[in-house]
Amino acid sequence: MHLMRSAWSATLLFDQSPIETKCMIDPRTGDFLVAVAKDAFEADDIVLACPRDSLETQIRISIELSQDVTEEQSDRFTAYHLPSTTPLLAAGKLEYAKLDSGEVVTSDECTLINPLVGSMGSLCRALNADRDALAGLCRFLSGVEHELPLAVGIDPAGIDIRASFGLVRLVFPVPVGDADEAMSSIEALLESCNA
Repeated sequence: MHLMRSAWSATLLFDQSPIETKCMIDPRTGDFLVAVAKDAFEADDIVLACPRDSLETQIRISIELSQDVTEEQSDRFTAYHLPSTTPLLAAGKLEYAKLDSGEVVTSDECTLINPLVGSMGSLCRALNADRDALAGLCRFLSGVEHELPLAVGIDPAGIDIRASFGLVRLVFPVPVGDADEAMSSIEALLESCNA
């Protein structure tokens, strides 16, 4: 699940034609939002190789593309990736994912809908209210200094941060069940990293 949630760049293979692209999971539907080439909609076989198609590819995600992308989805993609121009976006429904270990996960075994989607805005605002504290949290959880961090997403397993160099995923030590648990976990983590 962590590999799919942090799949922000990929090689999109459509009928074996590769393009480097950006993607993310839409928290409301659980579909992948993917910047695509128009020809991809005609393809029979569509795979996201994350983070790129190589011998070291960690996960290959088979998806079925749809041109039905809402304004909310487009706005969310922009919040994550800050594209200089709005790309042609597609929604990609997960069919199955194959991990580099050989394990295969089907859509029935893996729900990507985020139960915190209704509280995500307020949780991100709380995290972004003190950018220095957020930078400290990033350093505490990842061990790396992140310039200009901005929380752009949160789910039961972690927080998505956009920083000056790109996106990073901060994983909660223990998954949270609801927005109250998420806020309590965030507050406890902030206290820990400032202690």
